[in-house]
Amino acid sequence: MFTLQVGYPVRNYDEWMELFDKDPIGRAASGARSYRAFRDAEDRNYVVVHLDFDTKDDAAAFLERLRSLVWNNPDVMAPLLAGSPTARILEEVVGEVLAAD
Repeated sequence: MFTLQVGYPVRNYDEWMELFDKDPIGRAASGARSYRAFRDAEDRNYVVVHLDFDTKDDAAAFLERLRSLVWNNPDVMAPLLAGSPTARILEEVVGEVLAAD
């Protein structure tokens, strides 16, 4: 599995979440199997999103669509972002679910 990890410094978390919920480029239609969104525990206006894909190519294609259709759209992103987004594609190499006793 491959995870696209995206980080955003946002001006207003609620406004960013409103756009995220609208799913402007179609996560599922783009091959995302699941996603998780996080807020920094100290900086409530910094968010990180993990989107899981079956292949690296699917993750890279989604990232390219994200860049071209969302990030490069100043009408959408300029009012929301407080800085440049970051992105990286991660390959899962090990994982385990730990149960509490």
